[in-house]
Amino acid sequence: MGVILPALSLALVHIAGDNVAVVPAMASLIGQGIYSTVVLAYMIFGSIVAGTSAWIGTKSGHELTAVVKRLFGIRGKILLALAILAVSLPASALTGGYFAGQLLEHLTGLPYVVTVACCIMVCCLLAAGYGRELLIISNYAALLLIPAIGVMVFMLPDTFTTISFTNLLSLDYSGWALVLALIGYNAGGMHSVLVVEAGTYFAHKNYAGIYLAVLAKFFEGLFTLLLAHIVLLGGGYGFMPLSIVANQVFGSWLAAGFNSILVCILLNTMVPAMLVNAKQLSIITRVHFSSALALAGLLVWCGSLFSLELILMIMSVTGLLMIVFIGWIAYFLHKQGDNKLQ
Repeated sequence: MGVILPALSLALVHIAGDNVAVVPAMASLIGQGIYSTVVLAYMIFGSIVAGTSAWIGTKSGHELTAVVKRLFGIRGKILLALAILAVSLPASALTGGYFAGQLLEHLTGLPYVVTVACCIMVCCLLAAGYGRELLIISNYAALLLIPAIGVMVFMLPDTFTTISFTNLLSLDYSGWALVLALIGYNAGGMHSVLVVEAGTYFAHKNYAGIYLAVLAKFFEGLFTLLLAHIVLLGGGYGFMPLSIVANQVFGSWLAAGFNSILVCILLNTMVPAMLVNAKQLSIITRVHFSSALALAGLLVWCGSLFSLELILMIMSVTGLLMIVFIGWIAYFLHKQGDNKLQ
């Protein structure tokens, strides 16, 4: 229980736009192929990447930035910033741009270009330290997703229908570009930093941090698999199929509350992501944080104008590069041969 409960907590922290938006939307497009895609992206490859990241923290006893800087000097810090940005910027465009903009357009009736700009502006202001009360309220409201999904599970007919293991494990049904994009979404940005920090925190307990990271990714995969299953079972479709299913289950009034929860989750994902984007841009460009934050907002807004297919394709490439980079760090750390960096 000393590892399982923290793993569940870490899994909840990682519930973000890929879980509630990207995977359900792709489930409505590719059907039952989403099952094997989720298993590969989260439970297999995602667990390997998370375990490797946690091993870096356990092995070094330091945060990821400190590890890279000590291994490769200033050049390594810039490379890390580039690697994080390569995934974080398109992921931000996907979560806080494309999906948040579409959802706000549906809720408010405003044009997509306007809703995207409003969402990014609000996230930038929150990342800059304004309106902290709104962010706190949003954090608590996002937790309502768990009981809401629980109600949907019991109200939908035949929710507990057994999923065929053929669909779960067959590589024929898998969308490999989507698998790489989802791995990149989880490996890049703040995810790898959080996992390395978890490994650092449990460094004195041998491999407990690694078990924690792998279990957290496994639990996250199970939850994401459940969301995909709900979408397929409820006949959800479109850019936010969970919203469609919620409207069928709860009715229009309660569905509006569920959509508000989704907005809170996307907001909670975007604010830390904008902080990550701004900090990495500040490292690369050496400009002040506020200028880097404005530049990050502009880049995310531009990225949100791309098509969903193009954003996912970019993330599949950058996700692969991030995996290689994490493996590269682990290799050099292992080659160094010390339990702690001196």
